[in-house]
Amino acid sequence: MHLKLIAADKTDVGKQREQNEDYVYKRIESSEEGDRGLFIVADGMGGYRAGEVASRMAVETISKGLDSFFKPLPEQPTIKLKPSDLQQSASASSPAQQTTKNKTRKLAETPATMNIEDQLRAAIQQANKAILRYGEQQSSARGLGSTVTVALIQNDQAYIANVGDSRTYLLRDHKLIPLTRDHSLVARLVESNQIAPEDIYTHPQRNLIYRSLGAGHKSIEVDIFHEVVRPGDIFLLCSDGLWEMVRPQDLLKALSEQSSPQKTCDTLIDLANEGGGEDNISAVVVHVNAH
Repeated sequence: MHLKLIAADKTDVGKQREQNEDYVYKRIESSEEGDRGLFIVADGMGGYRAGEVASRMAVETISKGLDSFFKPLPEQPTIKLKPSDLQQSASASSPAQQTTKNKTRKLAETPATMNIEDQLRAAIQQANKAILRYGEQQSSARGLGSTVTVALIQNDQAYIANVGDSRTYLLRDHKLIPLTRDHSLVARLVESNQIAPEDIYTHPQRNLIYRSLGAGHKSIEVDIFHEVVRPGDIFLLCSDGLWEMVRPQDLLKALSEQSSPQKTCDTLIDLANEGGGEDNISAVVVHVNAH
């Protein structure tokens, strides 16, 4: 299925910070096979101006590392199958299908899927190294770091990555689904039933995260999620400055209104500022349409 992607982004300093340490990115390339898109939100942290540097480095390194994703693919060699081979493959479940715990992945897509996930993971690991290197060279920026969430969309496949507590959501069939999991203390407390989900908005340690790019982490684990995309889907990538200030029902309402992605971004930023604007606020909104 060929998909058309329409996206917009917006970032705002908020009401209580002096500078904006968030960084956003969007890229859409169209081809006969449909659109491909790369979308990133990074939320920097560190000393004076260091967070700003970390988030920018994260986005620049990741987008450069995934540049090949937008290049035309070389033609794949084709293998002619005998009719008997086709009958066998139709009746027998593949090793990949047997080992993916009932996930509906076709065998032919599995190597490509794994390759894209590996590329995404490698680009984020590269960003981590770049930020660490910068921190070692600049004593005033030691300990700088950044969260990141990335969405890579090709054909009807979306690959979502995150490190930290910036989030990616999917709006589908009037439901708002969080696709990422926060790497934060409060998320762990919710998972272990020590606090209620609504307590994360007011918990005194809600800003403590245990996984990020930089911040002295020599190696990082990157969460990657795979989603089959449908026309009508809407993706939201955002920093915690947005989702902490705007409750899920209000995010759902803003995303559900039949507005352009840019108007939705404007609305979301306004809502976060009305809710207190305690941090920098960033949003990338992606509409998926049939070509």
